[in-house]
Amino acid sequence: MKRTIVAVLCLMSVVCVQAQKNEYYNTKHEVGLSVGYLSNTTIFGFFTDITEILLTATLTTVGTGGTFTGHPSYGDESYIPTISAEYFYHVNPWLGLGGFLAFTGLDRDMYGNWQDNVTGNVEKKLCGKAMRRNFSLIPTAKFDYLRTKYFGMYSKLGVGASMMFESQKEDYEGGTNHENTIILPNFQISFLGMEFGSEQIRGFAELGVGEQGYALAGVKYKF
Repeated sequence: MKRTIVAVLCLMSVVCVQAQKNEYYNTKHEVGLSVGYLSNTTIFGFFTDITEILLTATLTTVGTGGTFTGHPSYGDESYIPTISAEYFYHVNPWLGLGGFLAFTGLDRDMYGNWQDNVTGNVEKKLCGKAMRRNFSLIPTAKFDYLRTKYFGMYSKLGVGASMMFESQKEDYEGGTNHENTIILPNFQISFLGMEFGSEQIRGFAELGVGEQGYALAGVKYKF
């Protein structure tokens, strides 16, 4: 009798757990927003400096005039962290197909050697702004190897492309306005991803390498 009761209780537990899993698996869609650190395009920017341009030679201002000489120098870089929006559709309990859009960039002040035509003095003067803006589209597959009602673990693999747009503009009328765009292949590999929260709203964090960054964290909505 005791064995029968235990067997029935075990069967009821299995059915209950399975029902919860099936209910949870009906949330086939997920959208997420994350912020990441050290994306591929950011690292690429470390090794490819802003293009050196030749400053516009002569500038006339009220009461005086002067000349910029040679190429500009650049101030410290100010980086925009990688911001990405992603979507996945779960074709089965362990595989989601979709991808993400990512944005990151940097800004740098431009300085030129300025010689005043009246006094003859030469000084370093702020003359413009240089920037890069990187936009990426990466189709991605998500592999859920632990998917429960309130917690999950997964990996991601994606391959796509990035557009890196560079602009340099001197801060006066008629000054140089340099623009350049390159397109590069790109990828994302998240070796370990974890998500936690309710069935529909969850926080998540990932470790990996790629355009979303070596480490990223965000929030997602599942439905």
